[in-house]
Amino acid sequence: MHSEKKILDTKCKDIDKIVADIRLQCALAVEIAQSGHPGSALGLSPFCHLLFSEFLQFDPDDSKWLNRDIFILSNGHVCPIQYVMNILRGYITMNDLKEFRKIHSLTPGHPEYGMPGVDATSEPLGQGVATAVGFAIALTKMKEYNKEAEIFNNQVYCIFGDGCYQEGITQEAFSLAALYKLNNLTFIYDYNKMTIDGSTEISMDENVEMRFEALGFEVINIKDGNTNINGMREALNKKTDKTKMIILNTTIGMGCGWAGENRVHGEPIGKENIENMKRKYNLKEFEFSNETAKYYENTREKMRIKRKEWNDLSRNLEIKPKVKKVDLEKIITNLHLTAKSTRKHFGDAINEMIDYAEFIGGSADLTPSTNTKAKNVEEYTKFNRNGSFLRFGIREHGMFAVMNGIASYGVHLPFTGTFLNFITYGFPSTRLAALGNLHLFYIFTHDSIGLGEDGPTHQPIEALPLIRATPNLVCMRPCDGLETRVALWWAINNPMPSCICLSRQEVPLVDSTIDAKFGAYAISQVKTPSYILLASGSEVVISIAAKEILSKKGIEGNVVSFMSFEIFEMQSDDYKNSIMLDCLRISVEAASTFGWSRYAHKSIGIDRFGLSGKCEDLYDYFGFTPEKIAEKVEKWLEEKK
Repeated sequence: MHSEKKILDTKCKDIDKIVADIRLQCALAVEIAQSGHPGSALGLSPFCHLLFSEFLQFDPDDSKWLNRDIFILSNGHVCPIQYVMNILRGYITMNDLKEFRKIHSLTPGHPEYGMPGVDATSEPLGQGVATAVGFAIALTKMKEYNKEAEIFNNQVYCIFGDGCYQEGITQEAFSLAALYKLNNLTFIYDYNKMTIDGSTEISMDENVEMRFEALGFEVINIKDGNTNINGMREALNKKTDKTKMIILNTTIGMGCGWAGENRVHGEPIGKENIENMKRKYNLKEFEFSNETAKYYENTREKMRIKRKEWNDLSRNLEIKPKVKKVDLEKIITNLHLTAKSTRKHFGDAINEMIDYAEFIGGSADLTPSTNTKAKNVEEYTKFNRNGSFLRFGIREHGMFAVMNGIASYGVHLPFTGTFLNFITYGFPSTRLAALGNLHLFYIFTHDSIGLGEDGPTHQPIEALPLIRATPNLVCMRPCDGLETRVALWWAINNPMPSCICLSRQEVPLVDSTIDAKFGAYAISQVKTPSYILLASGSEVVISIAAKEILSKKGIEGNVVSFMSFEIFEMQSDDYKNSIMLDCLRISVEAASTFGWSRYAHKSIGIDRFGLSGKCEDLYDYFGFTPEKIAEKVEKWLEEKK
């Protein structure tokens, strides 16, 4: 049993009542929903009160103010505390809190990007830690506007718990924060040593303080995170040139009768506990006490004054546009293309379009392979914040989530590169990018069995269907240099997450056109086709060769370059019907056939894992030669008679 002690604070005489009030409203949200996680919300209430009332810079009337401090709750299930604090900041109301976990409410079960006062989508566990690193990188880039005055001085605060700590993504993120020496980033470890299964003693046996010290963080261990407000204030005030790590030893469920018990993690605490919490300070349900309301009214007014001062300081500020209009016709005019892999075409394209967006990009230790570094771009380091190319190391998961943070801030256009097969190393972050509809793009090279001898561990058989099955995520697989430029143009100009999937192997030139911007178009056609080959990427040229074989036999058909399902679905019905003619339609793609049935009657693909061998041998073995494709078309046409 953990007894509640008086909170030690030299500044706020009503702090015990205010914190009790915050705790009660957190517990009530879970109670009325009969669902949620009250425990850590109660444990974090003293710290969050201090952070939001004294340290966090915000505008009560503009939750997207560019100079706001960023708050990330990585253990997003603890969101009742974030929602209660957002009421006190003026972003949502008590009525919104009563709608906790209901459809279309502003208070969903985990914080979601786009909701008032929510800077990033939180969870799965650990995502917020890496997202916070992305925000911190983006904020360092804003220092370029501080030439005549300190216009941008905002900070990032990220709370995470034991579950986040145990996830692998956080170790990647902590390493990156240390590498880049992000001194505008403060982590707060809600170290309550309790998970669903019980005490962390059953799953952890390490010295967390020493671990963070070994990373080079400024580590401050607050032994009593329940009452030592003065210690918390001192920790938050401490100046450092390192990333700050505050280890906050709290008690889960503090302030209610279940304090310290693992059941308080994810269960409503019940009417008896609620009544006891109300009784001590004569508190009300879904209504703040006069002391709490007045205290935060004063806080909001202070913040309004700060915003006005900032407006005066930044009167002549002009932020560079994230994206300039890319003139695609100009880009492709007078192009002298040669046969090369589409990944190499991308390397050319990024150099051609580098001035059209505020790019921040990088690669997971595959820069030469993915061709993601433009020629004259400087590297971002702890010594050079002017650079815009990041060396992420072999940290795909952390890299993808860092991108989410950069994109969520909204000033820069992030992109990154790795092999397509490694999307599954970081897919939880990609999924959150899609959920938040963030403007960013991925360069995924080595997109098929065409990568050859590295074999099935690296051949992304299932990756394309995974991307295509994800809402809001655009998959583009261009067939040559022109289509690669169309894909990059599309990714720059359309504010949603995009994946550009590129070949390792050289692909011959084909008669591609700018119509690739429609997602799919007839690249080789006749008036009355008896079949259509729907191909993407490196299989387009093979399909054209198969069509030529069939034409010599008097069997006429079309070849459609199907660069993107998602972009094609954005077109008018008339356009789609002009491509999907009423004849035998066959998909041709060196990947799983899953998903092609919406367009094709038959599919030529690979519904098994690949093999290690030379590219040309693999294409022959799996049936991706003009002769074998033509043979299948003939067979299926005969069966159709």
